[in-house]
Amino acid sequence: MKLHLLDVIVVILYFISLISIGYYIMKQATVNKENESFLAADRNMGLIRTTGSSAATDLGGGFSIAMGGLGFSMGISGSWLIGVSGLSAVLAGLFLAPKLKRWSDKVMGLTTGDLFESRFDKKTGLVAALLIGLAWWTFVGGQVIAGAKLVSGTIGLSVSTTIMIAGAIILAYTSMGGLKAVITLDVYQLVVLFTGVIFILVPIGLSKVGGPTALFEQLRANPDTAGLTEWGAVGWKTAIGWFLSIFPVWFISIATFQRVIAAKDVKTAKWGIFLTGFPIEWPLFAIGMTLVGLLAHLLVPGLQDAELATPTMIVTLLPVGLAGLVVAAYMAAVLSTADSCLMGSVAIFTNDIYRKRMNPKATDKQLMRVNRLAVLIMGAFAIGLAYKIPRVIDLVMYAYTFGAGGLFFPMLALLFWRRATATGAFWSILLGGGSSLVWSLMGDPGGFSGSYIGWAVSFIAIVGISLMTEHSPDEQVELFFEEDKVSVRTQKGAAD
Repeated sequence: MKLHLLDVIVVILYFISLISIGYYIMKQATVNKENESFLAADRNMGLIRTTGSSAATDLGGGFSIAMGGLGFSMGISGSWLIGVSGLSAVLAGLFLAPKLKRWSDKVMGLTTGDLFESRFDKKTGLVAALLIGLAWWTFVGGQVIAGAKLVSGTIGLSVSTTIMIAGAIILAYTSMGGLKAVITLDVYQLVVLFTGVIFILVPIGLSKVGGPTALFEQLRANPDTAGLTEWGAVGWKTAIGWFLSIFPVWFISIATFQRVIAAKDVKTAKWGIFLTGFPIEWPLFAIGMTLVGLLAHLLVPGLQDAELATPTMIVTLLPVGLAGLVVAAYMAAVLSTADSCLMGSVAIFTNDIYRKRMNPKATDKQLMRVNRLAVLIMGAFAIGLAYKIPRVIDLVMYAYTFGAGGLFFPMLALLFWRRATATGAFWSILLGGGSSLVWSLMGDPGGFSGSYIGWAVSFIAIVGISLMTEHSPDEQVELFFEEDKVSVRTQKGAAD
């Protein structure tokens, strides 16, 4: 599974283009407003960049790797996994994005810490920022290594060398162009990946096996693969488990948060996230990538590793030149999740720790210096730690369980429940996150994920403690609910 020399050259040129775009965006930044551009992409991203970047970030990580493998091992019913993610994105677009965007434009908020501090108080904002920043930082190294391992064989380099090259590229364009570079390059990568895999690779594969009908007939004819053609092979319990795992992530994700605040207006934020779910994730990506896995059974027989289905099919079926471009975009799409996680963590460090607590009088130039140093140091450390000391990363990954278990219900309460108090939110985060972490350290007794236990405790805490306490003077409830009052006044006026 090796690329032709021409393909390798295309890969090199592709990654040079990524760095060049990052440099160009850096040079376009407005003087004295570089920090705003770096962390919020000037808050003027249109629908194409908002949608494309949201999709690339969500699909570019585990999903772009997993779906070809899921199609190979589970069959067409595996596409429901992305269907669940698509539904979650649609719900986040309709209910989360509008409120979040209105808030960010009113107060020029940048991070999850800003959000929780605005609604509740400083200590709740700090604990939320630290948890979400650490949780998503743990993904950076793992994403880079996963992408490097998948394509290292195709370009003829060792895994270690590929990791170093990929890591250097992501740190270079992210440190230069910040969130705007990340968003712009996400769209670039998504277009190449979709064109190469969904619109070229899948049709070529289908033509070689005689079309969709012939593909399913050949799979059904073999008892070992007949079950792969059944849409209902995934039971409802599995589907519900997928939903419970994926849906909360859309509401606490740094990537979702950043795309919403970077959108030019509420309408763009809303429909950018909505269109990510439908039609991009479902049906285009879900069915297209699953078909790649199904086709691999017939076109690359003997494949031992299901997750190699997509890269193997790319190298085997696509013509010279195009194969190199799609392999490069495939790896870059995997990295698109890593750069977003890194940018979110950097924003939290610069905004919530350095600017608010270490140097409140920092100039724009000082903030930019910290931003770029943070990208390089935090990114290199995450990649190196994940590669050299995997046991440490396993421990740090518990931070994600803590964050997911502790932040989901406080986030929902922050946006949709006026009665939620700062005391309730603070203890909901700590008790929910803490219980999920303890449960995970115990080995998930009974087969229940630590996150599920954390959600239960967090929900009880946010409701119970909020009902027993009052709003503090620091809370700004109307900042998030004043549009409800306007709607009521409008309805009354219409009735009169």
